Amino acid sequence: MKKMTLGNRILAMLLAFVMILTGIAPGTFNARVVKAADATEQRFNRIYREDGIVQVTDSIYQNSDSILTPKETLHRIKARKAGEVTDNSQVSDKVDIDQIVKEGITSASTFLNSQNYKYECSGASDWYIMSKLRTGQTISDAEKEAYGQSAVSVVSKWKANQKPTDIARVALTLSAMGKDITNVGGVNLAAMLYSSDRLEDGSNELSWTLIALDATSQKIPADAKWNRESMIDALLGFQNENGGFGLFDNKSTGVDMTAMILQALAPYVKEAKVQTAVDKALAYLKDAMDEEYAYTSSESAAQVILALACLKRDAVDAGFAAESKSIFSTLEKNYCVKGGGYAHLKNGVANAMASYQIMEAYEAYRRFKASEEGYWDMNSLKPSTPETPSTPETPNTPETPSTSETPTTPETPSTPETPSTDKTPETPTTEKPAKKPARPVIRKAAAGKKKATLTWKKVKGAAGYQVYRSMRKNGKYVCVKKNLKAAKYTDKKLKKGKTYYYKVRAYKKVNGKTITGAYSAIRKVKVK
Repeated sequence: MKKMTLGNRILAMLLAFVMILTGIAPGTFNARVVKAADATEQRFNRIYREDGIVQVTDSIYQNSDSILTPKETLHRIKARKAGEVTDNSQVSDKVDIDQIVKEGITSASTFLNSQNYKYECSGASDWYIMSKLRTGQTISDAEKEAYGQSAVSVVSKWKANQKPTDIARVALTLSAMGKDITNVGGVNLAAMLYSSDRLEDGSNELSWTLIALDATSQKIPADAKWNRESMIDALLGFQNENGGFGLFDNKSTGVDMTAMILQALAPYVKEAKVQTAVDKALAYLKDAMDEEYAYTSSESAAQVILALACLKRDAVDAGFAAESKSIFSTLEKNYCVKGGGYAHLKNGVANAMASYQIMEAYEAYRRFKASEEGYWDMNSLKPSTPETPSTPETPNTPETPSTSETPTTPETPSTPETPSTDKTPETPTTEKPAKKPARPVIRKAAAGKKKATLTWKKVKGAAGYQVYRSMRKNGKYVCVKKNLKAAKYTDKKLKKGKTYYYKVRAYKKVNGKTITGAYSAIRKVKVK
């Protein structure tokens, strides 16, 4: 309920008088006035119970010449005589989100297609090709062949310690083309990911690895260094108490990183621990918005929209929009660039990263609304008969502590694996080798006075743990604790100021024999 007081009426009349004297026309303000029929932003039906007291004028304007910029309603009230009126305003229509999404994809695509990307394996080209294919655009067989040859050339030079985000990016681009990521010129990208020693370098590495493996439901051998459960557990360790996720730890948080991790966790929301983490993260993302439903950059807003679509939640109904504005409309208003593309910062110039991320987000939302395959779900493109690696490794090869723990060839699981959980029943027989314990995930490596304390999550079915230490990351490791029952170890009598490197593996007893699992990622501790 709104009432116009005598003071407000006088102020309105003075403002109108000044505008007439200065020649400023009502409703323009350096904006482009458009017809009501063209408006995509919400308008109102103004209804006043008392007639003759005020004169009401509505106009619709646009702050940019771009057709993608939302139009807004300018509502002007002019006092005609003394008195009070009651404003019974009613919403006449809502923001047309579907139209914003459609035109936004076109705008981003127009800009990106003008940048003359080469069809080669590189960071910029990979994202361009992937987003282009996922939005329904096509590339020629010759372009696919050019990229495929480039990818083979690039990955053939990679070592076992290649950055996981690089591997995942190329794997996703090839998956979008319908290529087999387990045999890229003889290189198994999936195996490189689940065998990597670098997944705990940051939450970015873990989240992209999960997304890349889940895109085509890649099977993970039972005795691999990582499985989906251990990746999820490690990823959850980056969540802060406020619900946000950090890049390198759980101390600092960011909107982009939180939204990205939600995309990786989306397929696992049926697990209680994941659902709890997701709910806390969504609350954090809502709190991070301003009153206009905006974030500090276009990429942040894009990642949130994409995360919600992956979680099968409508941004409009999930608390990221109001009747007259939304995360979509503020994104268009602040970042859409005339002529095509999106800016990184408000009212900036067109930017490639901002453009493809918004294109991805809008396409993910469109797919969600149309009940289509999710943006990161590329199973329909997966080759029907994947090629078998030419030199499989025997799964029961004895494991010894060494400077290199990543297998150079793909491992062949001894028993069929269930893709959704990576859990194979532990029923060893005389014909099949026993399943090894899972790889431990070190939660904390803390330094003390001449000591170091490690804690890790308990491994299901493990009889105990073995702790190894070295003075150099790639040096020789010695076992400092052979039969440890607890998931915690304190190494004492160390040298002050020295840095020590640790890794842990679990073991169990089967028919009197000790079966050891894969080592954890290496953690370093500088002693106080």
